[in-house]
Amino acid sequence: MIKFNCPHCQQSLRVPVSRADTEATCPGCHAQLRVPPAVVAEESEVLIAPPVVSQPPEITASPVLSEDSELVDLSVVVIPESDLESDLNALEVPTDAEDNLASKAEECADSSSSLSKENDAVQSNLLEDRRRKVEVSSKVFDDLADRVSEETTADSKIFSHRRAHRQLGVSRSSLYMFAALILFVAITSFWLGTMMSPGSRSQVETEIAGVDDYVNFEGRVTFRTDNDPEAIDEMALVMLLPEDSLPSEKFVENGIVAGVPLDESLPTILEIRRLGGDITTAGVQGQFAMKVASGHRYYLLVVSALKPAEKEPGDQELEELGRYFDSPARLLDGKFYRWSLEVVNTNRDVRVYHR
Repeated sequence: MIKFNCPHCQQSLRVPVSRADTEATCPGCHAQLRVPPAVVAEESEVLIAPPVVSQPPEITASPVLSEDSELVDLSVVVIPESDLESDLNALEVPTDAEDNLASKAEECADSSSSLSKENDAVQSNLLEDRRRKVEVSSKVFDDLADRVSEETTADSKIFSHRRAHRQLGVSRSSLYMFAALILFVAITSFWLGTMMSPGSRSQVETEIAGVDDYVNFEGRVTFRTDNDPEAIDEMALVMLLPEDSLPSEKFVENGIVAGVPLDESLPTILEIRRLGGDITTAGVQGQFAMKVASGHRYYLLVVSALKPAEKEPGDQELEELGRYFDSPARLLDGKFYRWSLEVVNTNRDVRVYHR
């Protein structure tokens, strides 16, 4: 856009660059004027008054109004070329006006050059200000470092405080005392258990031997007579009953009698062997053989097949034998017997002698 002032009414005007060095009409005073060249207007950046073409005609039309009171766009004013040529031919510019215009143009050029120099100086100062280094004192950085350290310390305190709320505060000495108390209770309990149920030497040997090993329990049964001090007790009844394994129901004595061969399919015989014991009868030479697990205590019951009993069975023996059999007296059948507790932890060879 080209900006300039009307030489008649001094109104600020603005036209497109395409209208440079052409004739136009002022919307304020309606005087014809020439738009200055675009090159001069852009370099000087000063409003140059164009020469007067003719006096403004008297027009009664209403004045043109615009949104900007100072700047009016003349792009809407169109003048026919025929009228412009006739007006230019009839126009006679006085020499004084030309001199005034030339002097004004020189003044405008001088002022524009001075303004351009001032603008260049201002721009150079701005560039120097931009390139200038800004020096900041170390105190500012120290203050920033102190502030950051204070905030970090405060955050760490808050975090440790929250973590302390989630933990149980117990001193180290209390933990040591608690561990010592647990150790003391364990040792005391072991000592009391040993003192209250001391194991015999045979039991210790039994535990050392183990329970997974099977050993042979063998022997011979004899009795004394007037003619033979060691008569063979053939078909004597021999059994081993585990002390620590009792039957859920007491055994039935049917089919289990001294002097009678045993039926291996009897439920009582099968149950005795299932509990870990064994049962058999003496052979022709009075010998017997059984196999049981080592490391246990067994009740040994030997009922003679040939020697009758001299007295009634003892109450304690009947009570102990009654834990296994329903009718111990029927099992003994008035015969001489031996009832004893044996520890079996290795192979045994027992001599049973009925006197």
